[in-house]
Amino acid sequence: MTSKHKLGDVGTRLLFENHRVKIWDLALEPGESSDWHHHALDYITVGLSESRMGREMKDGSRDETNPIVGQFRFAEKHQPHVVTNIGSVPHRNILIELKE
Repeated sequence: MTSKHKLGDVGTRLLFENHRVKIWDLALEPGESSDWHHHALDYITVGLSESRMGREMKDGSRDETNPIVGQFRFAEKHQPHVVTNIGSVPHRNILIELKE
């Protein structure tokens, strides 16, 4: 990530927020990328589709995940990154940020 990457939202649509959680919907068509974003809070993702996602981190490292429907994953806050739907079907998940 260089200075040209402006950080955006962790999801495509904010669904709910209160003093304990913030819940996002993330929907990406094949080839579409999220905003560059930073997870300042620990979070849980829940897969709503089976897809193939690529992730590029601020430090230049890359990895791939293959979420499935109903699969959940806990992650601690971490460095800025962008995710891209590298599959052939739409990607969708719910992301729940846990406020401290």
